Amino acid sequence: MTLKIPIQEMVKLAGSLRSCGRDNGEPVVVRKREMVMDEKVKVYVAVTGRDLESKSSLVWAIQNSGGREFCIVYVHQPMHISASGEMSHEQKLRLFRKEKEKAHNSLDKYLTICRQMHVKGEKIYIEMDSVEEGILQLIFERGVKKLVMGAAADRHYTMRMRDLQSKKAIYISREAPDTCHIWFTCNGYLICTRQATRRDKLYGEGTSSSALTQSEITKGTEKVASSSMAKDDVQIQVALIEAASAKRETRSEVSKREEAEKSAVDAIKRAKESENGYVNELKRRKETEKKLKETKEELERVRSEAETRIAKSNMVIRNLQGKFSISVKELQRLRDEQEELKRELSEVSKLKSKCKEEEASPSQDLEPPQYFLCPITKDVMKDPYVAADGFTYEGEAIRSWFNRGHETSPMTNRRLPHTSLVPNLALRSAIQEWLQASSS
Repeated sequence: MTLKIPIQEMVKLAGSLRSCGRDNGEPVVVRKREMVMDEKVKVYVAVTGRDLESKSSLVWAIQNSGGREFCIVYVHQPMHISASGEMSHEQKLRLFRKEKEKAHNSLDKYLTICRQMHVKGEKIYIEMDSVEEGILQLIFERGVKKLVMGAAADRHYTMRMRDLQSKKAIYISREAPDTCHIWFTCNGYLICTRQATRRDKLYGEGTSSSALTQSEITKGTEKVASSSMAKDDVQIQVALIEAASAKRETRSEVSKREEAEKSAVDAIKRAKESENGYVNELKRRKETEKKLKETKEELERVRSEAETRIAKSNMVIRNLQGKFSISVKELQRLRDEQEELKRELSEVSKLKSKCKEEEASPSQDLEPPQYFLCPITKDVMKDPYVAADGFTYEGEAIRSWFNRGHETSPMTNRRLPHTSLVPNLALRSAIQEWLQASSS
């Protein structure tokens, strides 16, 4: 929103303010009830583009001004768009929109702070080349009674700071009407205050003069002398001349602004054409990207399926290799056991022939052969078993040997390749025949 105030109204306002006796050095005593802070009066808070500094000013105003309704004021200095320059019109317009959107987002944050602190708030967005002129124009147009603004940037704050350092603050303090009570803060601290010394009643166009009535001034206030009135007339004439000059400058500025707006309209037109071309190109690009994405997804799916199949094949191959290795080892073990059985059968056949010879001989020895005795128990074996070392042991004795944690041969004390046992059937048959022959 852009605020405007007529030059004539500013001149009348200036004359009305000067006619109250301030320039004559006469004291103006305002009644005590007019100095009481009215909570219903809106408090205006001038903010800048720096979020932290503006937040500190707003929080201070809510906590210390005594008001319940606040207006957050932001004066934006628009960027001048020229035909030549490093940036094109489209780029400048985009930059302008971006800055404006950023300003409104910041104002919305300030309104959120107001809601959080349980006070009413509204935002005012002004576009003007001069920040201080924009604030001053708002004061005149809305009759602002309370204003909070920065005395200097927060980074310039010191404990000894007592005076205004910002040119904008100095200008507002000097040019703002006396009816406006202004607090100047910095970094969340009050630096100084410009008290509202009086309240003037301003009349519209056609009024001949503006002055305080007797009810607004205490009994100690005297009437203005005729010499002072003459001095005020001279000042009014000077103000009229200044107003005329300002009017000419305003017209020149309006002309420049119209030219800038025309250039901006042309730039917007070209920007729309470029935007349409960009939209079409973007549409084609999206279609291409969509097709490319589908192709990539299809390739990824095929690749995933191939990797899954390869992984399954490798797993089957590893399982087959493991089973083949186990089969080879088992086959080798069976071959070894077969060879062992062949040797045992050969020994058994020899034993049988020897037993037959002994039976045929007239003298019989009742002592059992050594190979009938268990190497562990030294007794005749009842249930002989062949271990991996090739020796035959009593089944219960060799199992007890293994159960005690031994993994070596009881005869050779060498580590056995396995602890599997094979029953020696031939030797058991021979031992049983010998036992029967001995008993008979």
